[in-house]
Amino acid sequence: MIADVIKGFIILFVVFVPLERLFPLHQQKTFRREWATDATYYLTGFFIGRAGTVICIALAVLLADGTANSELQKWVSSQPIAWQFVEAMVIADVGYYLGHRLMHTVPWLWQFHTIHHSIEEMDWLAAVRVHPVDQLFTKLLQMIPLYWLGFSAQTFALFVLFSAAIAFCIHANTHLTLGPFKWVVATPEFHHWHHANQPGVRNKNLAAQLPLMDFLFGTLYMPPGQRPIRYGIPYSIPTNYFKQLMVPFERLATRHRRKRPMTSTQPLQKKPIYLRPVPLLLCLVLVGSATGGVGYAKAKNYSIKSMVYTFVAGFSTPKITTAELEQGKVKSVVVVDVRDAEEYAADHIGDSISVPLTEIKTGEGVEKIKRLANTDSSRVQSQPTIVLYCQSGPRSIEAYQILKDKGLNLVVLSGGIKAWRETVPQSKDMAILSRISSSTKLIPTIAHEKR
Repeated sequence: MIADVIKGFIILFVVFVPLERLFPLHQQKTFRREWATDATYYLTGFFIGRAGTVICIALAVLLADGTANSELQKWVSSQPIAWQFVEAMVIADVGYYLGHRLMHTVPWLWQFHTIHHSIEEMDWLAAVRVHPVDQLFTKLLQMIPLYWLGFSAQTFALFVLFSAAIAFCIHANTHLTLGPFKWVVATPEFHHWHHANQPGVRNKNLAAQLPLMDFLFGTLYMPPGQRPIRYGIPYSIPTNYFKQLMVPFERLATRHRRKRPMTSTQPLQKKPIYLRPVPLLLCLVLVGSATGGVGYAKAKNYSIKSMVYTFVAGFSTPKITTAELEQGKVKSVVVVDVRDAEEYAADHIGDSISVPLTEIKTGEGVEKIKRLANTDSSRVQSQPTIVLYCQSGPRSIEAYQILKDKGLNLVVLSGGIKAWRETVPQSKDMAILSRISSSTKLIPTIAHEKR
């Protein structure tokens, strides 16, 4: 992964540095002031971007759940990729424009966006100086509509590559133009005005890719024959990477304290604990983990209620590992697969019996498992151990909670078939199960019932 980050940086350097040296807009050094800071943004931004994308997907899936139209999604994803790409670009730019305009007009959001505007020497690397809060906010407004509408994975990949290329291009220090196409797609001539440090200009040219958005909303500014002379903001920002990340939080905390009346008897207040680096990072990790968990649940078609229930119930559910089964810690075992029939057909553990969770919930599956256990106990004079498994655990835990009061000897395979397959290939399933299985199973009986 680190190699990919470095490789990408080298490719961008090789492409844009010669371009900026051959066709410069402003005479400036390649390794300008704060170049190292922005290179740090690039290196850390790769990983922050990955995490941000996961959070965006999770929130997009969560927010779109229950409102998305499956027929509309099928129609959108069935279109030619070229049409999908154009539609995605327009829809995403509407979302970006809205988010970007809010970043410029809502005071507390501007505190985060000011980091991007603090750069005073424009070049291709300026594109990556973006605060994570800024990046996440605008990305959400771009991505949620695309997920909701169901654009294909190929369209997403193409859109992400195009967006990245445009972002580096429009910040580049070059006087090259696209002639009349500058009104169709964003260019340095278009975006440099957005970074200009002069009155009345900074809130112009807010679109990421399509100047049409600014034309429609009255924020387009490209005076013929003119280019900005200076960039940045009217006040200073620390040049250190980590200090830049903390500046918005500190400014917001300072503004909050100024609003509160102070008396001479009040002691000097320390920086709020939620603005200290370690608690802040821990909070972000917890929020990201929770959001990722919610998104995973929705992506896998698990209800949030069910995921929370199985998480809590998992602490009181007896489990057995693949290694313990291999070692014969439990004898007279009957293995039951509670996944759907399609998943069972794709892969299952040895001669395990398919009793889907949906059947267990209706009661039909409960009776099947009870008959299976009773028949085996009558033959071997002992209650067999029913080992429940699913793909990774949640459904088997839910099945256990339904079956636990039915007089059965139950246990859940920890990690499900996913954990089993990490150590046991399909060819060795029967060798293991033959040593621990009960003497007989109701395979013929259940197969007959299914027919």
